[in-house]
Amino acid sequence: MALIDIEYGSLASSDIMNKNFIYLDNRISEASGDVNTSISSLLSNIATINTRLAELSENLSENFEDFLNKLESLRLKTEVLINDSTMVPDWTCCSSIAHSSEYRVSMNGFILLTPKSNASGDLRINGAIVSLKTRANNYDNASQLISIPVKDGDIVVCNVECNNIYFLPTKVFKYESLDSNMEV
Repeated sequence: MALIDIEYGSLASSDIMNKNFIYLDNRISEASGDVNTSISSLLSNIATINTRLAELSENLSENFEDFLNKLESLRLKTEVLINDSTMVPDWTCCSSIAHSSEYRVSMNGFILLTPKSNASGDLRINGAIVSLKTRANNYDNASQLISIPVKDGDIVVCNVECNNIYFLPTKVFKYESLDSNMEV
């Protein structure tokens, strides 16, 4: 049924009026039902979106933690690589070594030797022997500071009489740790 037109200025019967009211009531009920269905559909879509956002947030948090762990691992590997391959002296930590038959190096650095002017002899590092100071004749009385690079764990044996022997460590490169206040 459709609305029944009532001409301007005419009298409408109660039957026509009631039919128009019933028609309008039905249309309002249908529209209300359609609106409620649309609202239910929207709420369902919103719930689905919220669930998916929660899943994405959780995945992002897990991936961020993995990223931070990998970044920390790379930081440590880089630190080790730099410390193993650089030889920047740390003069503030230079220390005298007692002349003994054998010296075990505790970290990367340099052995500094000042041989006696009339001395001669060899240097052995981890079993490899090299001539340290020769004395070609009685007038060969040179005495210079000799710098020998060494690595952590090396065993140094020097059979040359020396005035002074020092160990000069290298600087240890340290990254600052990642900001522990980072939030996901």
